[in-house]
Amino acid sequence: MNVTGLEAAIVPVTGGASGIGLAICRKLRAAGAFPILVDVNADSLETAVAEVYAGEENPGRFGYVVDVADSKAVDAFFTKLKEDHGPATHAVANAGIVRPVAANEQSDENWLSVINVNLNGAFFFCRGAGRQMVEGGRGAIVNMGSIGGMFAREGRSAYGASKAGVMQMTRTLALEYGPSNVRVNAIAPGLIMTPIQAANAATVSETSSRSALKRMGTPEEIADIAVYLLSDQSSFVTGATVVADGGLSIRYN
Repeated sequence: MNVTGLEAAIVPVTGGASGIGLAICRKLRAAGAFPILVDVNADSLETAVAEVYAGEENPGRFGYVVDVADSKAVDAFFTKLKEDHGPATHAVANAGIVRPVAANEQSDENWLSVINVNLNGAFFFCRGAGRQMVEGGRGAIVNMGSIGGMFAREGRSAYGASKAGVMQMTRTLALEYGPSNVRVNAIAPGLIMTPIQAANAATVSETSSRSALKRMGTPEEIADIAVYLLSDQSSFVTGATVVADGGLSIRYN
């Protein structure tokens, strides 16, 4: 499907240096947008920006090292973004971490590290982007939820809580930003075939056998949904969470 409304769009994407975030940036660039890659890993970021903007002069200007868990750093990023490229017209809050541990063994540090990146970081980013979009009178935000925020799994108390929070936050922001013509939606992926997952043959086999489609998803498949939700083709969609898990979550047992 050809999408419209993204030509020359300024689209910051957190976690943009790898996995789903990088796939989203590639597809945004192909749609004529200017994805702004935001990541905490400077080395990966440099490589990713060079790939997404291959052939462009000074591609480094499209990459920013930011710790999304630091609200002041996020606010400073949006100030710098406006100075360098103009205000955000669209945004993707994708950065996230998974640190599985049983609840009784969960340290305060481990719990807070997951909540700070996945939930607080998404909020800080949405707030910064939302302020610029509300001022501009239009925009679209996509947050990365997870089926892990809808269904329970042992060892995932922090991750599940953080992703459930992201999806509820998405609905609230959709109500608050809607009058300013700013849409906010979320995606809830299942297990996606990233390099880390590919190295775990047992997980790939078990997850594939349980899903309706008998396979894991790809970053590109999630990226296609994100681009659709950012585009004019989804102009009447807001406050929604799109589940993309190959039918993994519909099974009773």
